[in-house]
Amino acid sequence: CFLFRSFKLILELASSSAAEQWNIVYLMLAVALMLGMARVLGEFARFLKQPSVVGEIVAGILLGQTIFGNMAPEFFNSIFPQEGNLNVGLEAIIKVSAAMLLLVAGLEVDLATVFKQGKGALTVALVGMAIPFALGAGASSAWPEFMGVSDAYASNTLPFILFMGIAVSITALPVIARILSDLNFFKSDMGMLIMSAAMINDILGWIIFAIILTMMGGDSSSADGLHGMGWQGTIAMTFGFIILMITLGRYFFHKALPFVQAHTSWPGGVLGFVIVVTLLCAALTEWIGIHAIFGAFIAGVAMGDSTHLRHRTHETIDEFITNVFAPLFFVSIGLHVNFVDGFDYQLVLAVLAIAMIGKIGGSYWGARLMKMKKRESAAVGFGMSAQGAMGIILGQVALTEGLITDQLYVAIIVMALGSSIMAGPMMQKMLKREIKRTLPDFLSDKHLILNLEAKDVKGVIRELAMRASEIVGMDGEEIYKNVWRREQLMRTGIGNGLAVPHARLNGLTKSFVIVGRSERGVDFDSPDGQRARLICMLLTPGDSQTAQLELLDMVARTFINEDTRRRAFEASTGVEFIAALKIGHIA
Repeated sequence: CFLFRSFKLILELASSSAAEQWNIVYLMLAVALMLGMARVLGEFARFLKQPSVVGEIVAGILLGQTIFGNMAPEFFNSIFPQEGNLNVGLEAIIKVSAAMLLLVAGLEVDLATVFKQGKGALTVALVGMAIPFALGAGASSAWPEFMGVSDAYASNTLPFILFMGIAVSITALPVIARILSDLNFFKSDMGMLIMSAAMINDILGWIIFAIILTMMGGDSSSADGLHGMGWQGTIAMTFGFIILMITLGRYFFHKALPFVQAHTSWPGGVLGFVIVVTLLCAALTEWIGIHAIFGAFIAGVAMGDSTHLRHRTHETIDEFITNVFAPLFFVSIGLHVNFVDGFDYQLVLAVLAIAMIGKIGGSYWGARLMKMKKRESAAVGFGMSAQGAMGIILGQVALTEGLITDQLYVAIIVMALGSSIMAGPMMQKMLKREIKRTLPDFLSDKHLILNLEAKDVKGVIRELAMRASEIVGMDGEEIYKNVWRREQLMRTGIGNGLAVPHARLNGLTKSFVIVGRSERGVDFDSPDGQRARLICMLLTPGDSQTAQLELLDMVARTFINEDTRRRAFEASTGVEFIAALKIGHIA
C-alpha cells in the first residue's frame, strides 16, 4: 500500500512538473510570436509612412481570434488561453507593458513648461477637452445601448457616461511629440503650446479616469481597493498620492538622479532606477484600487521634468520601451477580440465623428480665444486630436473591467488610429508655407559670427542678440531676454551639432536669422548628446506662428545633409559659408 501510494505521488508530481514545463514553453512561444510579428509589421507600417503602432495592432489581429483563432482554434487556445496559469503570466506581461507605455507618456510631461506656458496652454487644454467630453458624455447618456455600454452597467450608466467623455477627449502625448518632431515643429512656440496643452489634458484625463475606476467593480480596481477603506478612501488616497509625487516626489527624484548617474553605469543605472520607481508606483496605485497604469503615469510626470534626466537618457528609455514593451501591449489588443464580428460601422462612424468634431473644434476655439490666426488654430486643433496609445489603453482597461462591449472597443481603436494618422498631414496642410525661400536668402556677412567667443548657452545667446540688434534695429538686451526666456522653456539643440534658439518679437515686420559658429561647441542638450557648433538664432514677428515654423523647418532641411554641415564647419569666410548652404540646397 505504501509503495503504491508513493508511486502514485511520483506520477502526480511528474505530471504536474510536465504541465508547468509546457506552460513555460507556451509562454515563451507566445511572447516570441507577439514580439516578432509586431516588429516585422511595425517596420512594414513605417515603410508605408504610417505609425508603427498600426502594424503592431494588425499583428495582434492576425495572431488573435480574428484570423489565427479561426484558422487553428486548438493551437490558438494552447498559446493564448483565456484562463489558467499561462493566461495569468501573459496578462502580467501585458500589464507591465501598459505601465511602461504610461511611463513614457508621463516622462513627456514637463510641469515647468506647463506653468510657463500659462494661460494659453490652459485655455486650449480646457476648451479642447470640455467640448468633446460634453459630446461624448451627452451621446452616451442619450443612447447608452447604441454607444456600447456592457450589460453589467446597463442599470448604472454613470461610469460609462464619464468614460465616453474621457475616451473622446484624451490626447496621446507621445504621438503628438513624435508628429511635431517629424514635422520639425517640436521646438517652435506652437509646438510647445500644443505639448503643454496636451500635458494638462492628459493629467486631467487620467485623474478623472482614476475616479471612474473607483466607481466600478472588478478585482483590480474595485471601489474598496485592497486597503478595504471604501471608495471615499480610494479617492482620498489617489489625490494624496498625486500631490505627494508632484511635490516631494519631484524634489526627491531631482536630487537622486545625479547620484544614480554618478555612481552607476550609463544607461543601465538610470534605466533601472526609473523602471523600479515606476513599478513601485504602479503597485501602489493598484493597491489603492485604481489601476497600475495610473501610478506609472504619475511616476513619469514626477521624474520627467528633472533637468538631470537629460534628453539622451530620456531617448534611451523611450527607445527601450517603444521597441520591447509597446509592441507586446499593442499586439495584445487584438488577441481576444474578433475584429470582424465586433466591427459595427455605425458605432465606428459615431465615435469617430464625436471625437474628431469635438476635439478639433474644441482645441480650435481654445486657440482662437488666445488670438491665434484661423489656420494656426486649425493646426492646433488637428495636433491635439491625435489619440493613439492613450485612447487604446483607456479602451483596453474599460473592456477588461467589463464596462464596454467588444463593438465599442473596436470603434475606439479605429478612432485612435485614424486620428493619429490624420493629425500630421492635416497640421502640415494647415501650415502650408506661402513663401518658398531657402536659408541663404536670409543671410549675409552681417548675419554671421564665424568665431563665437562665448562658451555657454547664455553667453552665446547674448552674443548673437547683440549682433542681431545691429541688423534688426531693436535693443540687444530686449532680444536677449526674449530668446533666453524661450530657451528656458525647452533647450533648442536639434542634434548633428545644431541649435536653433528663437523668439517671436513684437515690432518685427519680417523674419531674421543670425548664425554663429563655435569651434569647441556649446551644450544645448541635444537629443544625440552632441555639442552645438552651429547656432542659428531665429527672430520672427510676434503675430506669426507660421513664420517661425517656416524657419525651423528650413534650418532642419538645410543642414540635414552631412556634406553641407561639413562645408559649413570648414568655411573660413562668410561668402564660403553661404556658398556651402547654396550648394547643399541645389544638391
